Amino acid sequence: MRMMIAGPGSTPGAKIILGFFYLYFLLHWATGLLMFHDKLGFSLTGVIRYYLGDPERFMNPRSFSGLLEVTHFHLFAMGLFFVIFTHLLLFTPYADRIKRLLIWLLAATIAGDLAAGWLIRYLSSSFAWLKLASFWGFQLTSLVLLGGLVRNLKPGRCANQPTGSPSSAVRSAGSRLAETPNDG
Repeated sequence: MRMMIAGPGSTPGAKIILGFFYLYFLLHWATGLLMFHDKLGFSLTGVIRYYLGDPERFMNPRSFSGLLEVTHFHLFAMGLFFVIFTHLLLFTPYADRIKRLLIWLLAATIAGDLAAGWLIRYLSSSFAWLKLASFWGFQLTSLVLLGGLVRNLKPGRCANQPTGSPSSAVRSAGSRLAETPNDG
């Protein structure tokens, strides 16, 4: 109950844990950018070549089992990322409409990224734009989200923390409940 009132970064220990989590995510973000550039490049041609192969460069097309394996692991990892980061987003100072927008953008870019490889490989190379748009959309959305989360770590700052102590907020909420008429 206390964390729900004060937020996940309300104690010094929690701020240290979250700070390292955000640092590790930033490193993951940067290495993901480098890996994408190294494997696919940032052009439509590079994305198409990665999924459909290129005989001149001795590159085979992505296999069904290769795509399935990558999708399998990414579904879990990206789902976990989505749950953790969107949960923490709820405690940021962003307006509710911005939070909803970030949640939908994150969900859409993850789904687009997971689907794009299959669409390119088995439907049409014209879906290469979806891979690039999803990748850059995810990179930008997660960076904006991370910015709000890091901003929330500043000393004395927590978006959902009421004025006064958590116990006074609980007493206040309890007194409001006691004043509401019973429908029963």
